Amino acid sequence: MQASLIDTMLNSEKRKNLLLLLMEGEKDRDQIKTALNVTSTAIIPQIKKLKEAGLVIQEDDNYRLSDMGQVLVENMLPYLNIVEVFEENGEYWLTRNLKGIPWPLLKRLGELGNYLLIEPDLNYLFEFPREFRENIFKSDFVMAFTAYFHPEYPAIYSKLAEQGVDVSLILTPSVLERLQKDYAEQMKKISVYENTEIFVTDEISGLATIVTTDRFLFLCFFNKSSHYDHRIIMSFDPRALQWSQELFRNYQEKADKLSLG
Repeated sequence: MQASLIDTMLNSEKRKNLLLLLMEGEKDRDQIKTALNVTSTAIIPQIKKLKEAGLVIQEDDNYRLSDMGQVLVENMLPYLNIVEVFEENGEYWLTRNLKGIPWPLLKRLGELGNYLLIEPDLNYLFEFPREFRENIFKSDFVMAFTAYFHPEYPAIYSKLAEQGVDVSLILTPSVLERLQKDYAEQMKKISVYENTEIFVTDEISGLATIVTTDRFLFLCFFNKSSHYDHRIIMSFDPRALQWSQELFRNYQEKADKLSLG
């Protein structure tokens, strides 16, 4: 019985990797062997199966995707990306509240790429991780939403504003109230700079905080019990930055801009 296309594409790691390699363009046999670290004996039977399925075309000793292969592999990539994101930290994702991410963006969660899941150190539970500190003040712009208060936020965002960094903040009413009540001096600093804007919203659930810049993504979810367990996702993948900036703007469109005058 002839194997289905999806079986042909995904039921062999060698075939899957070869298809992804050919997405980059035509390759000869030596290039394939080098890139995939395989022998001719190992890869030739897999090439034969892909050719028989109409996914790969051979011309002399060169191989490329067929038109059908190109379409199928391009559509396979988002699936593989999202599987990789979930598979790497399955327990974490199973316990997250993802309702704060609109469905069109949730389907693209695979764009997080090679992310870091940073587990809390009990001795530094209320401090930002080193990766955050090393990059936040090197950023050209910062866009941040937060549904919980962190004691370092006022100093960080007032310093960024003072340095001339473009800062856009989306706060929940409770976070804004805490900033205005207990950190009036830093809020005053933030308010006087034209490069800073603040929005207020109470419509977002599930997401604890997101900080997205031109350098990195910092992302925290509440768990399904609506608790924040201090586990943090960071990504430096350009796709993740694009994805997270779209997510931020989605929230921004639903928020009310605060008059800082």
